[in-house]
Amino acid sequence: MRAASILGVLAAAFCACATSEAGSQPAKPATQAPDLHNSRNSLDWAGTYEGVLPCADCPGIKTRLTLNKDGTYELRAEFIDRPIVPKTVRGRFTWHASGNAISLDATGGRQQWAVGEGHLSPLNLDGTRVDSPNRILRRVP
Repeated sequence: MRAASILGVLAAAFCACATSEAGSQPAKPATQAPDLHNSRNSLDWAGTYEGVLPCADCPGIKTRLTLNKDGTYELRAEFIDRPIVPKTVRGRFTWHASGNAISLDATGGRQQWAVGEGHLSPLNLDGTRVDSPNRILRRVP
C-alpha cells in the first residue's frame, strides 16, 4: 500500500510537471537590434580600383577610380587602341543613405557605384545594379 501511495504521488507530480511545461508559453526571442553595418562603416573602401569597361566602338576603356577617405576622388579613363590622351577628372563623391553606394559629382558624370569588398559595381541612373560582371572595378594594392 505504501508503494502504491508513493507511485501515485510520483505520477501526480510527473503529470503536473508535464502539464506545466506543455501549458507554458515559448520564450519570446530577444528583440534583435537592426544591423547597422554597411559598406561605408564596415569595409576598407578607400583606395584605387581598376578595370576595363565596355565601349560601344572600341575594345574597352581602361578605368581607374581612386576613392579617398576625405570624400574626394580621381577618375582616369583611357580608350584602348585610340591615340586619345587619357582623361583624368577630380571631384567629390557622396555616400547614398544606405551607406552601400556612392555618387560622383557632376565632374565625374554623376556616376554611381555600389561599394563591395574589394570592388566597385556600376549602378544605373535610378540606383539599380547593372547586371554585367564585365563592368566591375577591382581594388588594386
